[in-house]
Amino acid sequence: MAFDALTLSVLRQELEQTLVGGKITKIYQPEKDEIVLFVFNKQTYKLLISANANVNRIHLTEMPTDNPKVAPAFCMLLRKYITNATVTAIDQLPFERVLEFCLQVNDELGYKKEMKLIFELTGKTSNLVLTNGEYVILDSIKHLPQDINTSRLIMAGARYEFFSPQDKIEPFDFPRVREYLAQCGLPLRKTLPNVLLGASQSTVNEILWGLDENDHSPTNNERVLQRLALYKADLENKKPNVVLQNGTPADVCPFDYRSKKGDKLFYDTLNRAHDNYFYLLDRAQRFADKAKSVSTVVKNAVSRVEKKLAAQRQTLLDAENRETFRIYGDLILSNLWNIKNDDSLTCVNYYDGSTVTIPLDRQLTPQQNAQAYYRKYRKLKSSFEHNVRLVEENSRLLEYLQTIKENLRFCTDADDLQQIRDELTNLGLIRADRSPKKQNVAVKPLKYNINGYTVYVGKNNVQNNFVTFRLAHADDMWLHTQKIHSSHVVIVRQEGEIPQNVLLEAAEICAYYSQARDGSKIPVDYTLRQNVKKPNKAPLGFVVYDAYQTVLVNPDRHLRSLIQ
Repeated sequence: MAFDALTLSVLRQELEQTLVGGKITKIYQPEKDEIVLFVFNKQTYKLLISANANVNRIHLTEMPTDNPKVAPAFCMLLRKYITNATVTAIDQLPFERVLEFCLQVNDELGYKKEMKLIFELTGKTSNLVLTNGEYVILDSIKHLPQDINTSRLIMAGARYEFFSPQDKIEPFDFPRVREYLAQCGLPLRKTLPNVLLGASQSTVNEILWGLDENDHSPTNNERVLQRLALYKADLENKKPNVVLQNGTPADVCPFDYRSKKGDKLFYDTLNRAHDNYFYLLDRAQRFADKAKSVSTVVKNAVSRVEKKLAAQRQTLLDAENRETFRIYGDLILSNLWNIKNDDSLTCVNYYDGSTVTIPLDRQLTPQQNAQAYYRKYRKLKSSFEHNVRLVEENSRLLEYLQTIKENLRFCTDADDLQQIRDELTNLGLIRADRSPKKQNVAVKPLKYNINGYTVYVGKNNVQNNFVTFRLAHADDMWLHTQKIHSSHVVIVRQEGEIPQNVLLEAAEICAYYSQARDGSKIPVDYTLRQNVKKPNKAPLGFVVYDAYQTVLVNPDRHLRSLIQ
């Protein structure tokens, strides 16, 4: 995540514009390392400050927050000292991930006094510290192990010391950066994060995007400086966004990073982008936990069916020579006169004229040996016919399970997941819920608006069936990847022919929601909905179609055209 001192500076500016002059009215501590401040400044804002080692962050939030019945000690301390405090300033230690909230409060006698709330966003050692106006520490949200040789003691009664200045170059000190580039002989992608003050690896990747990091020529050095200046300009003309990869939030950026690939959701403020990023990330993680059990069921079912198919196909191979045993029986009966009390019978095979040696059991009579071979023949013949049916059934089942496995990748909410659970319940893979009957789960396929044309996309077999046979009319356009599992896509026809650009974009969406979403030049078939049929007793999502045409496209989600 691109959360460095430069990104924090943008957040600080937004917080300053929003919170300075406001009063802290309420304080919650929903987690042991997380504080929520309610600040009233013409309206109430919620400021979330998290010192969590994995997701340390600060931003305004619109998400619901819990208020534990029993407030932790640090929360009580904050309520005692800074409730009704006025936010007078929000400062940032230059090019460091440290924010200082300057607060003004009235003491018991009505005199004004200063308080400081200092937040350090330093990864695992992140901390939130409350001090008085002279920077004497009252307490901190985390009590970290202290090195006796350091002057930075974070403990009650000690004087708070800011981080010592680092021996690095300020990122927009262009003369010093130019001087460094001229003497640097190492790959810039590895060295610049350790040289530029407050710049993360993500920032350096954006600055060097499209440049040769091993080219240390004066010309390339000037290009790096130009990119650095461009980064500064982009930071000032922010365009906050959340980057999605395969539908999952992957990063949040202060402007449109060229080095970040994926779908992007844009917001009016960086605070809102951070708030939605962590909300989407939390929702994705919670949903992944719920989907994991369903995914395990599907994975185990696929494994079982594959093992069954392997055994059944092996049985078919073993039964391929069944006719040999029938011929052995025939030859024994036709050569009874030639059989002595021997271990075998050598005779002419009158079916093809060859000479054959037939093993015999001495403990059985010739007639009994013949009957034994006939029984083996009948058993193999019956087994072959039975396993042919089983292979056909299990092949269809495996293909159906593979579609469900693919559909799990496209689930976005609890309803999508419940529809897949219902499919697995119908297959007997999940025990039916015996709780009181619930309302039917809403079928909500994706809905796009492509240049005024409505496009529906099914995310699972239930939705595919709904899109194709309930929503679509006979003259609507229907799309599906060729010979590959994919969502059913329908373009609702208007007057006249569907424009080629609409058809191509719908095909790209179809390719994205397919088994080949990571590939390129995917063949997508399109035909009128009236040409699509569902065979009798076929499982959900299985159709046949004819009179189609094919277009080659690259998968693209087209998130900006998505309206539902």
